[in-house]
Amino acid sequence: MTRELQQQIVLDAVLDGATGRGGADASAFAAEMLRGATVQTLEELTNLLDVANKRLFQRGKGRFFLTTVAVTLKIGASLYIVSVGDSAVFLIRGGDIVPLTFTTRGPTLLDVSNGLGRRETLSYKTTGATLNLQDRLVLATDGLVENVAPSDLATLVGDAPSPEEAVSAVRQLLCEKKRANRGRVDDHSGFRHDDATAIIRYIGLDPGSEASGSSHNPQIV
Repeated sequence: MTRELQQQIVLDAVLDGATGRGGADASAFAAEMLRGATVQTLEELTNLLDVANKRLFQRGKGRFFLTTVAVTLKIGASLYIVSVGDSAVFLIRGGDIVPLTFTTRGPTLLDVSNGLGRRETLSYKTTGATLNLQDRLVLATDGLVENVAPSDLATLVGDAPSPEEAVSAVRQLLCEKKRANRGRVDDHSGFRHDDATAIIRYIGLDPGSEASGSSHNPQIV
């Protein structure tokens, strides 16, 4: 889900239903709230997620209607990130890839115990960054993170001239990995079959030169 709220304010989010019962409904419900709300500050964003969490908890009592979410709010050159669960946000800059959430493999673990609707009081993590010209952002659910190593992601996105072509390259790589039953190159695992959603944004800071691409590909994962 991506929205241009004002000329210099952009909201991007990936959501992933976390339960077989009601997970898809939970992610659709939270996405619709994000699409319909006016969000111009980090506080307004976290307040909105608090409301979504309470409503989902009332429906599922922490067992059903759960979804992870990773949201970025870009206001000019300032980026604010809110994460609930195991979806990830990466910053690609000059060939390097930096995790902006604490949900990627490596020193930290995937957090599968948290999500919108899990607890009556929402538990989330926030961080921020200052963006530079030609930075690239990737928001991704665990269906992508569990199969594509950050080094591969940095190469694919760094080499692609547009976000649409970056999304196409990621899609092609996932298809190849599925056929060969290959997961991440850094742990030699098999392919993990899970829905993969990604948003890739190329930062221009000039609204006329900024662009994003998105992919939701349950059929290939």
